[in-house]
Amino acid sequence: MLVAVFGATAFLGTATPSAPFAAGTLNFQGTLYVNSVPLTQCPPGAALGATDCRTRTGEALIQGLGSVSEAYIWSLGLGPPTCSGTLARPLATTGRLIVAGKGEIQVALAPGAQCVDLEPVRNQPQTFTITGGTGVYAAASGSGTVQRALSGDTGTETWTGTLIVPALEFDLTAPTLSGATSKTVLAPKPAKQVRVTYNVTASDAIDGPVPVTCRPRSGSRFPVGRNVVTCEATDSSANTGRARFLITVKKRR
Repeated sequence: MLVAVFGATAFLGTATPSAPFAAGTLNFQGTLYVNSVPLTQCPPGAALGATDCRTRTGEALIQGLGSVSEAYIWSLGLGPPTCSGTLARPLATTGRLIVAGKGEIQVALAPGAQCVDLEPVRNQPQTFTITGGTGVYAAASGSGTVQRALSGDTGTETWTGTLIVPALEFDLTAPTLSGATSKTVLAPKPAKQVRVTYNVTASDAIDGPVPVTCRPRSGSRFPVGRNVVTCEATDSSANTGRARFLITVKKRR
């Protein structure tokens, strides 16, 4: 059972292949800051024996995929006959990982292997199988593990696994930045700061021009001395290119 509500702080995930493109297979990892909201009752279609159900929603940038949203019902069987006291066993459930602009990856989470505390949730992995998808992931398969660390209604879930999509090339190439060139400027007397502008652009092999974020941004005031500017650009597959350069401000003699 799945709910269609998304929204959370995004963390950047990683992909392990070192080649610019991964043909057919992507080893991935993404950590999501999630919201976990208890339901007053388990919805129709929840796992048999479910006595406690919670919505799980979150979002992350995962390299090789892009912006990925998750949302599903986490079902648990509380107490006897399988668990004692206040312990619970995670039950099987299904859901989708939705990749913005590309399609959906369908997943089936297996029952948890052991009885666990409801709160806080620590080091309680649950395996999953990729059972298909839509869009470019229509023939998807694979498997992996979800590792949870939650307290109360918030925490993290780390999805680690292997995604197999025949004939699909996963983009692992970061955008290329241009214009990140160090420069020296003179501050007029008696100024201790000077406004400096620069133009850093980025181009991606798949997406073409992509936005660049620089800190400090162009047009900022820089004090006398050596100042570091950092810039980055991220494409639609969550590959991030970075560049650093110096702005050196000297006093005019």
